[in-house]
Amino acid sequence: MGLNRTSGTAREPGLGAETAGSGGRHRRAGGGKLAGSPAKVAAASALLVIPALAAVSAFAPAASAAVAHPAAKQPSKVTVSAAPGTAVAGTKVTLSATVKSAGATPTGTVSFYSGSVKLCAAALARAAGHCTAVFRTAGTYTVTGKYSGNSAHAAASGTTRVKATLAATGTVVSVSTSSPYPGEAVTLTAAVSSHSPLAPTGTVKFSDAAGTLCTGTLSGGKAHCTHAWKATGHYTVTARYAGDGAHAASSRTSGAITVAKLATATDITSISPGSVAPGTPSTVTVTVTTPAGTPAPTGTVTIAPTDVAPPVAAGYICTVKLTATSDGTGSCEVTPPNPSYGIIDYEATYGGDSAHGSSVSTGTHELLVPDTTTTTVAFSPAAGTVHMTDVITATVVNEAGDNISPSAGGTGTVTFSIGGTDISGCIDVSLSYSDATGNTATCDYTPGASGSVTVTAAYSGDDLNDPSSGTGSLSVTS
Repeated sequence: MGLNRTSGTAREPGLGAETAGSGGRHRRAGGGKLAGSPAKVAAASALLVIPALAAVSAFAPAASAAVAHPAAKQPSKVTVSAAPGTAVAGTKVTLSATVKSAGATPTGTVSFYSGSVKLCAAALARAAGHCTAVFRTAGTYTVTGKYSGNSAHAAASGTTRVKATLAATGTVVSVSTSSPYPGEAVTLTAAVSSHSPLAPTGTVKFSDAAGTLCTGTLSGGKAHCTHAWKATGHYTVTARYAGDGAHAASSRTSGAITVAKLATATDITSISPGSVAPGTPSTVTVTVTTPAGTPAPTGTVTIAPTDVAPPVAAGYICTVKLTATSDGTGSCEVTPPNPSYGIIDYEATYGGDSAHGSSVSTGTHELLVPDTTTTTVAFSPAAGTVHMTDVITATVVNEAGDNISPSAGGTGTVTFSIGGTDISGCIDVSLSYSDATGNTATCDYTPGASGSVTVTAAYSGDDLNDPSSGTGSLSVTS
């Protein structure tokens, strides 16, 4: 017999059998019978029985030894199910796998996959395994349950389908103010809610009848953006949530939004000086106020008299220009023309701007232009006599020819003097009025010496009438 050391097998020449060395295999050909001449057979028998077996024993077990074969694994069948089979995206789905196989109860683990993504895994108990998974995007998924197998049971897999649907959403829209003024920035807010465990994501588009106003991105379930309407009127805002992979779209319309100009109040705060002569300017200061926290009014305020018959001369009127930095306050000058006299009642009219409504001042705001007066002096008798009483009469006339005595509210008085010295008993004499004589004041004067005497009558004036004075000469004889 020859020994093949390379393959580790003992081969007999002329035989179709080989014995595995390390593998412990015996292969036989021709039914295991020896072939050839009797002499060769005898020789071969001798070799096989005595020396050959001793040599072969170093490489392989005896031909009569038992051969160990691994037991064949039992085939397995995996049934996969999902509960519920249709679920809202983001909610939990229980995945179950049942493994059936002959022999002992299968043990091991089952892993669940969607494509190449592992969803969860479970250890078998009584040939069944369960775990939960979440499908975060709507769609139909094929779920594969892969049984790992064990020493007695072969690995296997099964599939089922899970449908994830969009979660319904609700959108609520609100505004920071429902009564803005033109140009005011209004914050638009949409709150998007859902019963899904997943928070809605994406964007919300805000629009009115004219089109898109602005777009906000959801954060914490809310989206915000701002818009300013320039024109007055009534508006409604619709918030449209676009949805995302797990949430359906939804929308809601707000209540009415009324854009109106801000109310204003105009006031004449001062006229200074309050009394001027014709042709002399006076400064009129006005203030236009608006609700707290709103922009300062801009535009023009017209100052004009209410009691001057048209056409009104330009000097009676002036215009205040308000700017964004003037805080609603400004002034201008009026100059009553000459001739003019009396009390002028002024009114301020604010014309408004894009955000502010117009307004007119209320109350009485007067500028006094005192009337000019003239004072004349007369004596009765016209010629005086020493130590004889003479009546001095001062007549005061204003340009309008009015009654300016106390009976008409006049407060002016007349003081009589000679050479700068007041005549006793003739100081601050009140005026009296009659249609026949007008406004007069009288004084009794008794000359102490002969000669010519110059008497001065000084009218003090009042709020409505300028002061004036006049003189007269009395010739006194003895």
